[in-house]
Amino acid sequence: MNEIQILVVDYGSQYTLIIGRTLRELGVRSIILPPKKVDLWLKNNIPKAIILSGSNWSVHDDGAPELPKSLDVTDLPKDGVNKKYLILGICYGMQLLARKFGGNVDKPHEHREYGPAKVTLNTKHPLFKGIPEKTEVWASHGDTVTKLPKNFISIASSSGIAAMSNKTNNVLGIQFHPEVVHTKEGKKILQNFLTLSGCSIDWNPKNLIQQIQKEVLDIVDKPKQKQKVILGVSGGVDSTTLAAILAPVLGKKLICIAIDTGGLRKNEIEELKKNTKSAGIKNLVVIKAGEKFIKNIFITIDGEEKRSKFREVYKSIFETQIAKYKAGFIVQGTLATDIIESGKAGESVMIKTHHNVGLTWKVEDLHPLRNLFKYEVRELARALNLPKTIYERNPFPGPGLYLRVVGAPVTKENIELVREADKTVSDILKKYNLSKNISQLIVALLGVNSVGVKGDERVYGHSLAVRAVVTVDFMTARGYYFKEEIINEITNALTKHKNIVRVFFDLTPKPPATTEFE
Repeated sequence: MNEIQILVVDYGSQYTLIIGRTLRELGVRSIILPPKKVDLWLKNNIPKAIILSGSNWSVHDDGAPELPKSLDVTDLPKDGVNKKYLILGICYGMQLLARKFGGNVDKPHEHREYGPAKVTLNTKHPLFKGIPEKTEVWASHGDTVTKLPKNFISIASSSGIAAMSNKTNNVLGIQFHPEVVHTKEGKKILQNFLTLSGCSIDWNPKNLIQQIQKEVLDIVDKPKQKQKVILGVSGGVDSTTLAAILAPVLGKKLICIAIDTGGLRKNEIEELKKNTKSAGIKNLVVIKAGEKFIKNIFITIDGEEKRSKFREVYKSIFETQIAKYKAGFIVQGTLATDIIESGKAGESVMIKTHHNVGLTWKVEDLHPLRNLFKYEVRELARALNLPKTIYERNPFPGPGLYLRVVGAPVTKENIELVREADKTVSDILKKYNLSKNISQLIVALLGVNSVGVKGDERVYGHSLAVRAVVTVDFMTARGYYFKEEIINEITNALTKHKNIVRVFFDLTPKPPATTEFE
């Protein structure tokens, strides 16, 4: 396979791996490295372009990460031409470049942007070729470039300077995030950058399937390593697709373990068995452990503590199975999204703990899908000819309904109430053929009781929240707006339960919210 064409320097943005995802979507391979690892890599590699990511840092913070020392900016001619590779700074990356070349970066209140923003582009510039002059982008910044460096020009504006370029177009900066789907022309902008960089197409899903198989085989199929391989499956698209990829090459060595945590949705175990059979899984072990999970979580109402207690039981069960089958490896369908939010991707900060990320095992822990996003795994499932029930399935968190009892103890009664409410809402959406329009549905019990009236009598009961989101990569999302008749039907159906008094509909985008409540 060809050499890596794009180096992405990861400054800790929640969107960094989305840059890599979008580049792959455009057919170009990239490598993502934190600043401290860039210098060594550049000693042995010359990419066609370097992208500097956004960050949770401000350039004014003490200890804020700087440009890599070996980045070819100090040896640039006076006009700013870079002879080795093009450089594109995104958000924080643009601010670093501006400061490096002598511009100013300030914190003007009127120039701060979070979420959707309107920009006006200089469409004569090759970075914005073929793009409307005015378009909507996704921004998330408090710092802003207020004075351009010498020999740089502004090529886009919003409430301030939204993009800049040196006079020879070899050093570029964008204040907004072209990598996220909410920047309408973002992919086209990045395609223009690839064209400017002279990149060629070198990636496709079928190649990736073969790469995953080879990567795992190279580790587990050595002469001295004939142990079994444990794979945790949930019936969802990630673990099921991974099982379908590995089953043909691992054969009887692959043992798939599914856990009935007591927090699954209605009829989920039956669906899991059907999906794993479609994936060609021969060795499936289902373990019932609802009592263990509820006992360990029970009175905990803090989201992070709840995830931690779920992890304890999850790990214990898998350790038992590893010992039982004398396995030498555990494989999990962890995605880039999980790793990012767990703070395990490069320099990104922790948003929330994921039950299968960062655990310490006595055997080797493999995450073959660690650089992929949900939509990419769906493409792999299609390439494997898996049924629609798998690749179109909405995601469901590992801790399941335990995360949907919010601000109240996780009792069997509360879990069952949420389980029935989830089925009620799901059935209504299926009736109106709306499921295909929604990326994820969350029905949660809120720990907020309130007064209501039923049958002319006072009741004091539960509140439920219904949250439906639309997204491609689950790094950003927008709320799904139901029609009034759907809202009324859902509300009426849920409040028929004697203990449910109110129903709220949550339309908050991500960010600032996350997809799940916990």
